[in-house]
Amino acid sequence: LTHLGVSVLTAQDAKEKARLSAHIADLWFEGKITEVGYTPVPDEPGRPSNVEILEPKNVPKRGMGSEAGRIAMLHSLVHIENCAIDLTWDIICRFVQGPYNMPREFYDDWVKIAQDEGRHFNLLNDRLEELGSFYGALPAHSGLWESAMETKHDLMVRLAIEHMVHEGRGLDVTPKTIQSFRSGGDRKTAQILDVILKDEITHVTAGLKWFSHICQHRKQPSSSTSSSTATDNNNNNDDDNVSITSIVDPIPEYHRIVKEYFRGYLKAPFNKEARSAAGMTEEWYMPLTREAEQEQQQHQQKEGEKMSSSTSTSSSSSPSPSTITTTTSDAINSINVDQLSLK
Repeated sequence: LTHLGVSVLTAQDAKEKARLSAHIADLWFEGKITEVGYTPVPDEPGRPSNVEILEPKNVPKRGMGSEAGRIAMLHSLVHIENCAIDLTWDIICRFVQGPYNMPREFYDDWVKIAQDEGRHFNLLNDRLEELGSFYGALPAHSGLWESAMETKHDLMVRLAIEHMVHEGRGLDVTPKTIQSFRSGGDRKTAQILDVILKDEITHVTAGLKWFSHICQHRKQPSSSTSSSTATDNNNNNDDDNVSITSIVDPIPEYHRIVKEYFRGYLKAPFNKEARSAAGMTEEWYMPLTREAEQEQQQHQQKEGEKMSSSTSTSSSSSPSPSTITTTTSDAINSINVDQLSLK
């Protein structure tokens, strides 16, 4: 599978990438490909020679109030889908030798997504050509691929940033884009984007599903356990390299990764209906907005003022004995990944 996947990544012709993606998916689901294998992955995919790649800030921004503006937006969407083909095969091929040992179902999901992205490219590219333009007529940027390279060291980080943050953002902005095409009289492109939006919900589902899976099955060295547990292990096993399954609450872990690897805040308005359909309820993303952080800072400031006032009051009175009670719990708010499946 990875050998064929890398052939998609290295292909320069965008239509060939889409064709290969469909062909490989057919072979995989027909059982004609039986091994995942491992093939080294390039850090730069093949790109059409006629597509000028600029820095994101240098790509001209055009409104959608004119036909030229709508064609420019359509060209941008074609480029995004071409990049999405590469991103999907990259996640299939790059992390095979990582620490997470993903099951067959992981590859089933992402091969299906690669097939979707190729179909999306064909739908949009055909429409672009119907309108008298072509892929490469306008410049584009490689921001999505650059983000992928910043997350190539860890599958969890890749899932969080590319397939939950960026694809989640796609769910938010696509309805407005659909409306803009409709308002401009281009109902055919709007209908294509309606189809794509439904598929993209399942893609966010996959990102969340497998991020949560890793959180529930991640292996960590036994030395990371408590000292008492480590002592017991040492009495029974002298191997310091023994690993244990350490369950992590997915939502706080997602927040931690996004704050570390994503520049800026998640921006409203959110397509709550589509996000919820993907399994991404508000507790996943609302705490990552600027407003939520400001509220947290204000709360912490108030709590600090209360603590300072309490300390000042208690220092002027006689100390009294106190009883300290420590409670522990092994329960976490884990996600039932069996309930999250691609539609």
